[in-house]
Amino acid sequence: MKRVRWKSKYSSGISKVDGHNKNLLNILNDLVIKANQLEHCQDLSDLHKRISELTEVMLQEKEIDTVQFKEIQDLLVMELPLDARNTPACHDCDLCDYLDEQVVQWLKTD
Repeated sequence: MKRVRWKSKYSSGISKVDGHNKNLLNILNDLVIKANQLEHCQDLSDLHKRISELTEVMLQEKEIDTVQFKEIQDLLVMELPLDARNTPACHDCDLCDYLDEQVVQWLKTD
């Protein structure tokens, strides 16, 4: 997993919007830090990559709004629980639960 860095080109010029978007990056980056400390499944890395890529595309287009929030939410609903959960591939790291909880909380704050 790799960290997602805030770039000046992502700035909308609206501090509330930019703060909310930066909070999503913080959630994704916190997951990277936690994942570096715990053994986790490949499914989690793949999900993080998909959410990060989706977020970066939306930020570049400066169109992160309710519709895009729904795309992130739909991705989580579709992917969680991860296929690895309750299989030998699962390392019981609880990071997928952490990601889900954090993003759901982020979606509620606007």
